[in-house]
Amino acid sequence: MGERDVLPVHRPTTSGVAERRGVRKALVIGLIVVAVLAVPAAVVGLWAAVVIGMSDPGGPSLLGLRIDGDTVTVKAAQCPSERVRRVELRDGDSEKLVWRADGPLTEEGRGGLLRLWAAEDYRTSRPATRPAELPKQLAVSVGYGPEDGAGAVFDTAAVRAAALPAGSYWTPEGVRTGRELDELIDCGGGEKAP
Repeated sequence: MGERDVLPVHRPTTSGVAERRGVRKALVIGLIVVAVLAVPAAVVGLWAAVVIGMSDPGGPSLLGLRIDGDTVTVKAAQCPSERVRRVELRDGDSEKLVWRADGPLTEEGRGGLLRLWAAEDYRTSRPATRPAELPKQLAVSVGYGPEDGAGAVFDTAAVRAAALPAGSYWTPEGVRTGRELDELIDCGGGEKAP
């Protein structure tokens, strides 16, 4: 093989280098766009899963509500060893706090029968007065401890319209007595609901 018989070496042209850089740049931009779109989509998906899980826990509501004129009462199902520590009401549409009370002072309150806007029945409550009009959707949560509790959203017009016998409460599943609410809970260890 002589000098002229040397195999040619492929040398990229300037346009080939620019073309590869363009492909890399497009790939990087594409990956960034995918990441920017995927993260919010994942966050929205997680949020939806949490909201759906909280809204539909797969079992009957453990809270009942009754409205008798200006008196609003919540019945929270619970086992005898549990004690209510707090109750909170929010506007079901805006999530705005409507009322909150901590430390029921009465045995009935600690046992799950909660008269709302009755400041004398609680260690602390705010605001002191009931709003002139209750929200259309009233989100009620009752806490027994740092991580234990129950919640439900009530259509206040449906609760008002229900003809509730004494000792009965409106639930998302229909009318239940206080005892029927308590019996929804498996207290374990042979413990019977009150």
